[in-house]
Amino acid sequence: MNYLAHLVIGGPDQDLMVGNFMGDAIKGSAHRSLPDDVAKGVLMHRWIDSEADSHPASSASRASLRPILGRMSSVGLDLLHDHFLARNFESVLPSWSLEPFVGHVEAILIGRQQEMPERSQRFLQAMVQHRWLVGYGQRNEMIKVCASMDARIAWESNLKQLFEAVDAVGESILEERFLELMSTMMRERSVNWPSW
Repeated sequence: MNYLAHLVIGGPDQDLMVGNFMGDAIKGSAHRSLPDDVAKGVLMHRWIDSEADSHPASSASRASLRPILGRMSSVGLDLLHDHFLARNFESVLPSWSLEPFVGHVEAILIGRQQEMPERSQRFLQAMVQHRWLVGYGQRNEMIKVCASMDARIAWESNLKQLFEAVDAVGESILEERFLELMSTMMRERSVNWPSW
């Protein structure tokens, strides 16, 4: 799962949200030095990734993308999940629409960025500046994100071919699998976002 999906599945608790957001930057047992509820957010981030990666819908989609994306199929799928979530936001979280949700979580995270590792702070600042979470719903914006990631990855990355891979499989097939996965994740977490 990528950032938007993590924020939705993680729910509205601010400590959990902060830990969940910076989960990729906290390695090994480093979460033990964090306040308890923030540490729980880091562990929740790991649980979300594990559950999503092992879900049959994700396995099928990764396999479908692999002929074109190769070893980048997992990263590509994470990005694609946020693309589909942004496009289907109100069906996944009916009490919110995408822009108010993004503004809400960005305000919380910006207010607590001093608690985050430098890597998370840098990403947060770029995410807010470029409005990535809102832009994820548009294919042209996702292509820019993929190109930016390709430029930062040390080996030869081909994320710029994400939508070539999507079109080869069939976007509706991948989107249907994502919605199945998201429904499972929201149900398992019993996510309860208050109405906007």
